[in-house]
Amino acid sequence: MSASLKFIALSVLCLAAALAQALPLAVNQALPGLDARGSGTMRWFGLRLYQATLYTPDGREFAWQAPFALEIRYDRAFTTDELATSSRDEMARLGTPAAELPALLMQLRRIFPNVIAGDVIVGAQAADGSTRFWHNGRETGQISDPRFGRRFFGIWLSPDTREPALRRVLLEKAG
Repeated sequence: MSASLKFIALSVLCLAAALAQALPLAVNQALPGLDARGSGTMRWFGLRLYQATLYTPDGREFAWQAPFALEIRYDRAFTTDELATSSRDEMARLGTPAAELPALLMQLRRIFPNVIAGDVIVGAQAADGSTRFWHNGRETGQISDPRFGRRFFGIWLSPDTREPALRRVLLEKAG
């Protein structure tokens, strides 16, 4: 292979890697200036479930008060009900009051679609505490209650998360 073809191939690989760490255009338009902070893989009994990437303003240290986004790139299929129920159960485990759980489950079912391997869901919290969701770049819903965002994203970002190793790599600066 000639030197120029090697250069082009390397450039394409670098561009692909950069795009893999970029949020969908719709998310960038809603919350500009977010860059990848950390990324990690969620596994269950060795089975890869998804790749998660946390985006913060300019990739700086995570803060609940600042806008941020969490991208989940799925490696297997999940139904709406599986995503909504597991999210609700984790939010309950982390302290969401039982009286709020039925309404919360209904909201989550409206927001989460069925996903297949390769699909991407992005959840983003704005500075005002509202939360928006996108599936493969298309917005699926918004929740304005600022308590929701902390409870939902706490699944990954709370010190009491079920997956402390994933939390650690999400909060660490990549590279």
